[in-house]
Amino acid sequence: MLVDTGSTYIVLDQKTIEELGLVETPYAVDLVLADGRRVRAKLFLAEVEVKGRRGPAFVAELNVPTPLLGVYALETLGFKVNPRTGELEEVSPEGGYLLYLCLVPPHASDLNHPSSSIGPCPILG
Repeated sequence: MLVDTGSTYIVLDQKTIEELGLVETPYAVDLVLADGRRVRAKLFLAEVEVKGRRGPAFVAELNVPTPLLGVYALETLGFKVNPRTGELEEVSPEGGYLLYLCLVPPHASDLNHPSSSIGPCPILG
């Protein structure tokens, strides 16, 4: 896999995505390739590991000869690429990324509603 600071997402071909059994999301993204072409790609959800750190990442499906590791995954795991050396550097401590799941009741705007047994997300107030 090639670390590509010009790529937002991890990019894998369809065969690799199928082999890994990644979860397809209902989303697609419009991407601009290095040669200037614009393409639309399906997004998948994956768990990635870099230097012992694990976390969630989006994977774009494109027919590429070499898998690409984009900056979103690196930043999620607390890394950046040093432009002088090309090496990965830690920019936050292990576990420094934030993934918080909030369960929102169907009637979130009315917390007194009988089906609203869960309070608001602590992060959002």
